[in-house]
Amino acid sequence: MQLTGQPHQLPCPQCAAPMAHLNLASHGSASVPVDHCAPCRLVWFDRLESVQLAGLGWIALLRELQEPQGPSVPLPAPRAAKLACPVCRVTLKPVQNSTRFGRFPALECPSCGGHLHSHAGVLAERGLVRPLLPADRRVLQDERRALCCLNCGAPAEGREEACRYCESPLLMLDLPRLTQALRLGPGRDPQTGERQRPAALWAWACHGCGAALDPSRHTACTQCGHAVLAPSLLDLTPLLDKVEAEWRADIAARAARRQSQTASALRPNKRTRDWRDTTMARMLDQLRGDADDDAPTGAALLTVLCGILLFLLLRWWLGG
Repeated sequence: MQLTGQPHQLPCPQCAAPMAHLNLASHGSASVPVDHCAPCRLVWFDRLESVQLAGLGWIALLRELQEPQGPSVPLPAPRAAKLACPVCRVTLKPVQNSTRFGRFPALECPSCGGHLHSHAGVLAERGLVRPLLPADRRVLQDERRALCCLNCGAPAEGREEACRYCESPLLMLDLPRLTQALRLGPGRDPQTGERQRPAALWAWACHGCGAALDPSRHTACTQCGHAVLAPSLLDLTPLLDKVEAEWRADIAARAARRQSQTASALRPNKRTRDWRDTTMARMLDQLRGDADDDAPTGAALLTVLCGILLFLLLRWWLGG
């Protein structure tokens, strides 16, 4: 990820302060520009930018969205009734975008097609969140971990299903789906490249007994049965570190292969294959070799073969 301080930084539609401009990795050679206002917890995507993000791009974006939570952290200002597009200043309209993970709300510019998302909206677009369940509340109480709104960071107390501050539904990170979405492929050691058991590569420490878990496969500890929960993006740091290491190791390996292929292509090539590599040419070479070793025998055999060939050509021509 690259943070830029360019003079054309877009203003935040909520507070008008310059948003942080991010250049994130994409599926192609070009980077994907994304703008983020941390105090307002808003993310701006130009048209279709979010679908172009590659694995490292999503990892960098999730790290950018990792904001402290708790009573001492200032909350974002209440959302204004109308917000303007930071690019063309047209009033944004609320939409319900549909993805394979379901429908999620966003603000869309009817002119340029850009989208403004909350933190929770970015995660919901990729299906990386799930509803908060009563069992989740009990587990967090047992762990003495505070529950905060994933969208605005406000503390969530009691049994309400929505945040009292921003009215966003209380959500939990869907660890199995998030891990599957970020991982490069089957579990491999980033250092050696050898295939490993998922638990060895995607170790997640159980909050109940400390046993190593695979968050892509286990929703509860296989040792003590304790639920595997991630109520905050800050909980993802160990997972993001491991996923990023695998992605960067894969990129380095592909670069080494390309360098090796380029070096092989630049080496002097052997003689280009031509008619001299045919079976007939090899037979004639053998006959010439025999003629050099035993001149009378080789020359006679070569004469006989030439005579037979001329006879066959003459017969074919007369018959035609």
